[in-house]
Amino acid sequence: MFAILKIGGSILCNKDIPYSVKWDNLERVAMEIRKAMDHYLDRGEELKLILIHGGGSFGHPVAKRYMRGGKFKNMERGFWEIQKAMRRLNTLVIDALHEYSIPGVSIQPSSFVAFRDNKIHFDTYVIEGMLKRGLIPVVHGDVVIADRENYRIFSGDHALPYLTKKLKPDISLHASDVDGVLDPEGRVIKSINLGNIGEVVKYIRSSEKEDVTGGMYLKVMEACRLGVKVLIFNGNRRDNIYRSLIGDYSIGTRINFPL
Repeated sequence: MFAILKIGGSILCNKDIPYSVKWDNLERVAMEIRKAMDHYLDRGEELKLILIHGGGSFGHPVAKRYMRGGKFKNMERGFWEIQKAMRRLNTLVIDALHEYSIPGVSIQPSSFVAFRDNKIHFDTYVIEGMLKRGLIPVVHGDVVIADRENYRIFSGDHALPYLTKKLKPDISLHASDVDGVLDPEGRVIKSINLGNIGEVVKYIRSSEKEDVTGGMYLKVMEACRLGVKVLIFNGNRRDNIYRSLIGDYSIGTRINFPL
């Protein structure tokens, strides 16, 4: 089984408190990934996994300090400050994984990812090589260079559909802090596809929290733009991460945009 799993920053952090960590959730995420790995091992199979995590209360507040009118300013210092914040969270995530014998390794997008002509350029050779060696690449949101805009945020919500399109996993998963994509009455939309996307975009909006990356709107529209299949579900609910990794698609919103 090959899966790509994105853990939203709101799962790992309290976004209202800079540099906060939800330690119980962080440990539970690692525990449920370990449980899924053992599930496949018991069946004589292997779970190949790419893990992506958001910026949470680490990257977002720092990035926001250096943004003015939608553009980054004073990046002679800001680039490193954003990098440093994301490295701190990334290290905490990987340390938690290793406590459960999960071989996570860090991937820092700002070192080799760029936006050119509004398109992401992301060489996946190293990630693919890590997977072949039984490692689990842990990708994080980051600030990256861009030709026309100088700098841009490379979100985990960019990484998931891009890697899905390029590497074609068996399952691609968004662990969010809500039960899925919600309609105006707060009900979970079980499926989003070409038949209902026009209606859905009328009422999904970017998060009102301190999120500089686009919220639920970006999650849905990037999947639509790249033509990929994704499950969005609530990663705060116990065992949902485990259930998603073993192929239970009943727990959220399935997005299906095959090209």
